[in-house]
Amino acid sequence: MDPKLLPLLTCPRHAETTLTVKRIDRVVDGMIETGQLRCDQCGTVYPIADGILDLIGWRLPTSVAQLVNELPLAAWAYERTWRPIALQLLSGEPFPLEREVGLIANLVGVEQEGLLIDVGCSNGLYARGLAQARRQRDVRGYVVGIDLSLAMLREARQRSRRERLPISYIRASAQALPFAAGAAQGLVMGGTLNEIGDIPAALREWQRLLAQQGRGVMMSLVAAESGPGRAFQQLLGSGGLQFPTLAELNSAFATAGLRLRAQWQYGVVAFSLVQRAIEH
Repeated sequence: MDPKLLPLLTCPRHAETTLTVKRIDRVVDGMIETGQLRCDQCGTVYPIADGILDLIGWRLPTSVAQLVNELPLAAWAYERTWRPIALQLLSGEPFPLEREVGLIANLVGVEQEGLLIDVGCSNGLYARGLAQARRQRDVRGYVVGIDLSLAMLREARQRSRRERLPISYIRASAQALPFAAGAAQGLVMGGTLNEIGDIPAALREWQRLLAQQGRGVMMSLVAAESGPGRAFQQLLGSGGLQFPTLAELNSAFATAGLRLRAQWQYGVVAFSLVQRAIEH
């Protein structure tokens, strides 16, 4: 956890209340390893352990997908096995990770200083890509990875530490992101929308967090058009995954107060660039 990020953090229960430092026990290479933060409004104390701020605590997974993500073996295997081939299989064309991460980094605007958040970061693929792109361009700012799974966050942190990337990791819900309104210059998400549960609430958080000229970039899966594809998605739906049609996805953006700036579709893979809708 980057200590310079601390003034930007708010309580997930009280979005306008900045968290205060209760204690910092250990700092390694300029990053907080262990400590505690506190919400002065509700009195809740949130621990930092192994460099990860935990704003969730103990909870039961609410779906099979969330349960799987909590397994250390699944977290270890995710980016080593499935993720490198996922988009090629789902899009029906060559789609290596370098192409995907480069597209995300260019669309979100890494050349802009400020806060960039990878929401539902899993192993931190997008977060590392954003941090690497900023390092290459010598751009200042913060990169944060947020996920519900502690196992995924631990794997993400190990990967970023090996690459010496100063990424802060937070265990939090996508429906209650721990930053004040307008704090984020950019938000990204890679596939997590399909397993996130309450999609409208998560998108409202994007609308709340994005700065007026900030950008949100999302890779998500939409409903399949073929019979076998629909049958397979229905099977996955029993485990908690959701596959909206492209029209349903875009309607959800609009309802949340997000303006669709551009969109690309490759098979069932959709990339969407959104901003806060202009307020009149």
